[in-house]
Amino acid sequence: MTDDAKVNRCECAHRTFAQLKEYKTLAAAQAATDCGAECEGCLPYLKLMFATGETEFDLEDPRLKDYQ
Repeated sequence: MTDDAKVNRCECAHRTFAQLKEYKTLAAAQAATDCGAECEGCLPYLKLMFATGETEFDLEDPRLKDYQ
């Protein structure tokens, strides 16, 4: 990953955050796709996405500490 690369997907669910955002809530997205459940690496990003509406994040976004 390059320094300017963005986190924008759940690799385990094979879906972009933009696709998962269509479910409106994290619970609904998880129920439909199992996103954030396998490796749990994207779970803080998913929480941040549903809180902010953004679908791309810096790898070390400082806001992630609030969504661990």
